[in-house]
Amino acid sequence: MDDIQNPGAEDARPTTALVQDALPDGMREIQVRVGPAGHRVQRFIGKELGESQRFNGEGAEVIRVYQSRKGKLVVHRHIVEWADFTASTKQAYQEKKDEFLIARRASTTSDFSVLTDWAKGFKDWRELLGLGDDGAGDFTLEIVDSLEELRDRIPAKVYRIVADVVENPSTQFLDI
Repeated sequence: MDDIQNPGAEDARPTTALVQDALPDGMREIQVRVGPAGHRVQRFIGKELGESQRFNGEGAEVIRVYQSRKGKLVVHRHIVEWADFTASTKQAYQEKKDEFLIARRASTTSDFSVLTDWAKGFKDWRELLGLGDDGAGDFTLEIVDSLEELRDRIPAKVYRIVADVVENPSTQFLDI
């Protein structure tokens, strides 16, 4: 904001907005959660190149690979161990059950309106399971400079997709 007394003076207030000059094709602001339960958010300008989801007896892992505006490769990983998920779900179930019983006891009606009124408070299944907006598990962010550094950090199938996107233009004009 310009000062009337001093034209061209910058507003000294800090900002959290990312500069979005003319962005390269397909680039946008990316927000990712990081840390235990994803309580922190990090932002950058980039585009998603690939994703992988793996499930096994111990938990689940979601990996997303992005390319930043400066050409760096960004690996965002979300790991959930079933044991952690189960514990938070059991606790949430008990809390929601207790809330319902209190609402039922306070009600003077005998129909299902108590149940429907109680259930209206849930935004989605994650809240019902006690995951809320923060989620469960651990979220990490890794930044690498080259495809070679990326190779051992992600599954081979996702690496092939990412390498193809990075090495080849997304649109090719065929002069046929």
